[in-house]
Amino acid sequence: MPQRYARAPGVIETDLEHELVLLDPETQEMFSLNATGRCVWRALPAEGEAPLVAAVVAAYDVSPEAAEADVRRLLAELLEAGLIEARADGAGG
Repeated sequence: MPQRYARAPGVIETDLEHELVLLDPETQEMFSLNATGRCVWRALPAEGEAPLVAAVVAAYDVSPEAAEADVRRLLAELLEAGLIEARADGAGG
C-alpha cells in the first residue's frame, strides 16, 4: 500500500529564489532545498512517490529512473528531519 506524504504542520518555508529554506519551529533546524527539492516540496501532499516523480520529470530533463532515485533520497532526508509525514493510505480511517 503506497504511503501518503504531506508537509509536517508548522514548518516555515522561505523562498530565496535559488533555494527553498525550511525551518522546523520545534527544533529551530533549517533545511535547504535546491530547485528539484522545491519541485517535490510544492507537489506535496502526494499519494505515493509517483506524483512526485512525475512532477520532477515534467519540470526537468531527467529520466523517470533518475527522478525516482532523487525523490526517494529527498523523502528519506525530509522524513528524518521531521519536515514531512508519511502514513499508509487509509490509515486512521
